[in-house]
This record gives sequence, structure tokens and C-alpha cells, in this order.
Amino acid sequence: MKKTHPSAKNQPSKFTGQALVEFAFVLPVLLILMVGIVDFGIIFYTQMTVTNAAWEGARAGATIVNPAQGDQEITGAVQAAAYGLDSSQLLIDIDPAQDEPPRNLPFPAPRGESLTVTVQYKVELSFPALTLPVTGQAVTRMEYQNP
Repeated sequence: MKKTHPSAKNQPSKFTGQALVEFAFVLPVLLILMVGIVDFGIIFYTQMTVTNAAWEGARAGATIVNPAQGDQEITGAVQAAAYGLDSSQLLIDIDPAQDEPPRNLPFPAPRGESLTVTVQYKVELSFPALTLPVTGQAVTRMEYQNP
């Protein structure tokens, strides 16, 4: 059995506080890494949602019920598909627009022509404080005919 000096038990070790100092060095790195992972997840979710909204808008534009209100149908489909996002922050571009050829031409136009719907949304990151634009685009063939 090893005998220790009675006063040696009361003296602090030279390694006391080492774990606390190491934790203080590692904690900021871990926090930045965690915030970065969360921001990446938000960007990824937004990209998937914006792309899906563009596809839904393009599909609505391909099968328009009322050609006189086609852009409203497309915009409504995009906003309905962009759940989880602020619909007032969505920038929707429809090409060609409702009053541009071939969508404004008489029967049988615009059947067979392409329709492009582009949706853009700005994502605000937590750290660093940045705003990134996320864009989704879909191109489809119009299937309806003007009356």
C-alpha cells in the first residue's frame, strides 16, 4: 500500500481545469458547425420547395382551364406548392406571359409550344448574416388550345 503525504491530497493537481480550457477552445467550433448544418438544411429544403413549386406552376400552365386568366392560375399553383415559404417573397417569372405570343394567338395556338416558369426565393442565413437567392425553373409543353 502506497503512503501519501496528508497535505498532498489538499493540493490541486497541475491538470485541474485542463478539460475546461479544451472545452472553451472546441465549443465555438462546434457551435459554428451546428449552425452551418442547420443553415444547409434550410437552403436544401428551400431549393427542393422552390423547384417543386416551379414544376407545379409549369404543369398548371400546360393545362390551363381559362386562357384569359392563365398567369393567375400559374401563380396560384406556385404559391400553393410553396408551403413553408413566405409566398409574398416569391418572385415568379412566366415566359411567355399571358399577353405574349404564342399564348395570345388564336386557335390552335399555343399547343405544343414551351412554357417556362422560374421561381426565386431569398433565404436568410443565421450565420453569417447573408441572404442567398434560391432559384427553381421548369419547362413544359403547353397542352391547351385557345378558343
